[in-house]
Amino acid sequence: MKAYFGWLALLLGLGWQMAIAPDPTKAQTTSPIAPIPQASPFGQQEVDQSKFVAIAQPLGSDSHKLLVLEQISNRRLCWSETGRYPTQIDPLLVTFNFTGICGRSIDSNGFSIRVAGNDLALQYSLRLSRRFNSVVLQGTPFSTGQGPAMDIATTGGFTSGFLKLQLFPGWRFTKRTYNGRPLPHFYFTNDSYDSAITPK
Repeated sequence: MKAYFGWLALLLGLGWQMAIAPDPTKAQTTSPIAPIPQASPFGQQEVDQSKFVAIAQPLGSDSHKLLVLEQISNRRLCWSETGRYPTQIDPLLVTFNFTGICGRSIDSNGFSIRVAGNDLALQYSLRLSRRFNSVVLQGTPFSTGQGPAMDIATTGGFTSGFLKLQLFPGWRFTKRTYNGRPLPHFYFTNDSYDSAITPK
């Protein structure tokens, strides 16, 4: 089993590791003040939500990293899902040459946060942390004063293996554009700061 996950992690790419934090025991204080947006030439394009999945990929026994897969072509399935809360993911793309069939994003070069039309890639990072019996995806500011933390998705339970991150209400996938041209970069998008920072 350890050899399997080692092989699987190598194929998927370790990339930038988002270490899972210990189960927090202190209440988190957030501010209702929205972060100050920075000028950005990037826009967004709506996508078919069923073609994307955010995954908590296991790294060892107590940490995870964020992985986003896209179903580009219907020639072969890129992943399969089993169960609910948590939903386990079988990353089928590791069993064939997925070029032109599946898209894979493994670090901040492939995904970032966009809220109320503002690209927050330079202000927020995406982190996975263990919260009670789930893994939670959270947007956290790089420095104090840039805005409150944002809960984006949760596994809704915990077990071993690859777990689907279920987006909280108000969040969806969109594609980054430049001068109207789509780029191979995806946003976790929310149309409202109020919705993004409201405790879930």
